[in-house]
Amino acid sequence: MEPHLIELPRKILVGKGVIGKVKEMCDALQLSGTPLVLSGKSTLGIAGKNVIAQFPDTLSDIVNEATMEEAKRIREAVKGEPAFVIAVGGGKVIDIGKVVSSGFSIPLVSVPTAPSHDGIVSERGSIKKNGAKHSIRAKPPVAVVADISILMNAPPRMIAAGAADVISNCSAVNDWRLARNRGEYYSDYAADLAILSAEIVMRSARSIRDGQERGIRNLMEALISSGICMSLAGTSSSGSGADHMFSHALDALGSKALHGEQCGVGCIIMSYLQEKGWKMVRDALKEVGAPTTAKGLGVSEEMVIEALLKAKDVRKRYTILDEKPMTRELAEEACKATGVFD
Repeated sequence: MEPHLIELPRKILVGKGVIGKVKEMCDALQLSGTPLVLSGKSTLGIAGKNVIAQFPDTLSDIVNEATMEEAKRIREAVKGEPAFVIAVGGGKVIDIGKVVSSGFSIPLVSVPTAPSHDGIVSERGSIKKNGAKHSIRAKPPVAVVADISILMNAPPRMIAAGAADVISNCSAVNDWRLARNRGEYYSDYAADLAILSAEIVMRSARSIRDGQERGIRNLMEALISSGICMSLAGTSSSGSGADHMFSHALDALGSKALHGEQCGVGCIIMSYLQEKGWKMVRDALKEVGAPTTAKGLGVSEEMVIEALLKAKDVRKRYTILDEKPMTRELAEEACKATGVFD
């Protein structure tokens, strides 16, 4: 087994009203100097201005898209030398924060405003390059400040997408086990923690959908745990298998659905192919309010089939798509059997 460096956040603060403690957290970590605060157009008002007001001096910018070009634009636009980056927003902002902080070789503090993805603490960033999304490696944040009061008021669709992203750990870990059988590296601890995160979200589906404090806290902690699994293992295999490859293939074909939504539907299909509890996955997604059909994703049945046919080539990772090579006939069978084409 080859050694790998495990980098984890040094502090994680989760609770109601903790948005006012970002500077306190930075001070505790001895992060001094001028921070670069990144936010989105909407998240600037939701939390970005609050964070900026906590510091005597800041640099700031608005993230418009999660692309390498945008990361380069921000690095070149910064007038000064930031000591660290604070990313205040959803997946797009935090992913760009990872790339920008890595480019400057400075620490990153993650301040999520929506529980929409498991990249809040992970070392992976989902960045679009040449029109296609790629999972790139970057340094994970040194701290996370997750204000439940803000997260509870995130759009319900984004909350459901975050839940679906965690639930997709089910098929991802099953794919990882297939790779283990071929002699590839596998972490029992990371895999079990990823499955536990998915199970907690599935058990909390109703309270998550209703926006209850306990449900949102469970989801947030599951997203954090899911991201930590990737850092522990030094690979995203615990949370990204054929389900994510299917999602990236949909992106390349022009889907406008959210990442987690696509991964959820992908998890249903891959669990069916793996013969591993696809009905449980589908029912949990329905209960949390996430899509379970092509129609729910806003894509055509033909696009789903094309994505399934292309998914295997998205990434060099051994999955169920290697065990059961995808054909149009198998794609149609799986989608009809699971109700994805209902």
